Amino acid sequence: MASARARRRPLGVSVHHPELREILVPRRNAARQVVRDFLAARGVADAEDRTVTLLTCVDGLVFDRLVGGGSVSDQEIRGLVAAALR
Repeated sequence: MASARARRRPLGVSVHHPELREILVPRRNAARQVVRDFLAARGVADAEDRTVTLLTCVDGLVFDRLVGGGSVSDQEIRGLVAAALR
């Protein structure tokens, strides 16, 4: 189950665009579980919240590149992962 903070995050957007609510609510899936397990194995105490934050940042970075053109570098992804491990 997603934390209360993670569940609230997308709802601010969905207030103005209710049609987005369904796609913005964080979901459990295999990829998310892999990220959570990765963070937990490295001793991140709040692995669930950090997973949501990390995946949100990666999603935002990819979206930015899709809209603005360009690609996401390995260095950018490594930077986000390093930040999640702090």
